[in-house]
Amino acid sequence: MNIRCSCGRTFDASVDMSAPEVIVRCPSCSQVLRVRNRKATVAAMSSSDVVAAKVKRCEIISGLLWLVIGAVQVFFVYTAAAGVWNVINAILRLRSVGNIRAGNPEVVSWYENRRTSLIIFAVVNLVLGGVVGVALVAFDWWVRDYVLNNKSAFMGDSVPAVGK
Repeated sequence: MNIRCSCGRTFDASVDMSAPEVIVRCPSCSQVLRVRNRKATVAAMSSSDVVAAKVKRCEIISGLLWLVIGAVQVFFVYTAAAGVWNVINAILRLRSVGNIRAGNPEVVSWYENRRTSLIIFAVVNLVLGGVVGVALVAFDWWVRDYVLNNKSAFMGDSVPAVGK
C-alpha cells in the first residue's frame, strides 16, 4: 500500500489488505498514521449497506447539482422562479440524505411516491428553467428506479440485486 505522510514523504507499507484500518509508522518522521483501507471496508459492508451508500452518494450529487443549477437560474430573470424552486428543493433534499440507510423502509415509500414530483420538476424546469433541469430529473428518475429495484435493501427482506 502506498501511503503519504503529513511530512511529505511517500512510502510503501506492507499491511494486511483485509483489515479495514491499519496503523503504520512513517520511516522518515516516525509519525504514527491510521490508514483506512476502502476496499476492505466496502467488502465488509453488507449488500444492503452498499445499495444505501450508493443511493446516498447519488442524492448528495443530485442535491448539489440542483443547488448549482438553481443558483444560476436565479440570476436570469426568465428562469428565476425555477431557480428559487430548485434551490429550496435542493436544500430540503440535502438535509434529508441522513435518512437514507439500509433497513429504513421509509426510503422505499418516499421513492415510490416521488413519480409525480419528478414529473412536476421536469415540467417546471422545461417551461421556466431550461433543458439542464430536465436532464437532472432523468438522473433522479434513474435513482428512483434503482431504489425500487433494490427495495429489499431498505425493507430488510432478502439480498438485493446490487448490479441493477
